[in-house]
Amino acid sequence: MKKDDIFGGVILLIVIAAIGLFLYLAKPAPELSYGPVEITGSSIAATAPGNGEADITATLLKPGFVTIHKSIGSAPGPIIGSSGLIAASENATVTILTSEPMEDGLTYVALLHVDNGDGKLVISQDMPVTSNSVSVRADFTSSPEAK
Repeated sequence: MKKDDIFGGVILLIVIAAIGLFLYLAKPAPELSYGPVEITGSSIAATAPGNGEADITATLLKPGFVTIHKSIGSAPGPIIGSSGLIAASENATVTILTSEPMEDGLTYVALLHVDNGDGKLVISQDMPVTSNSVSVRADFTSSPEAK
């Protein structure tokens, strides 16, 4: 056996041991804190009469919020409006003004969020709601504005 082969083998073992030690001592990855909250029996319906607002009817079994999103394909995109805190109710009705005009014929998404207890909408803390493992959302299109 050549001296260079032994030296290369030792270096390889040191590198493998260093990688193993790094992985052993590394901190575990944090768990994702953002995930939906299952609240069976929740529901939402939405319409947009075309005047920059969305009319929402929701069943909330815990206090929460409704957010209005532009859609990106079938997924919710940027938030363009949100409700204030809605108390737990079997038939809550709210009108949400949007931060920009809704375009006729485009699809928008209304999502139900559960409040984390502070009474303020913080999108990273007030989780979206699911019911029977399905996201509680309403897809709707804006109607032409009444003139």
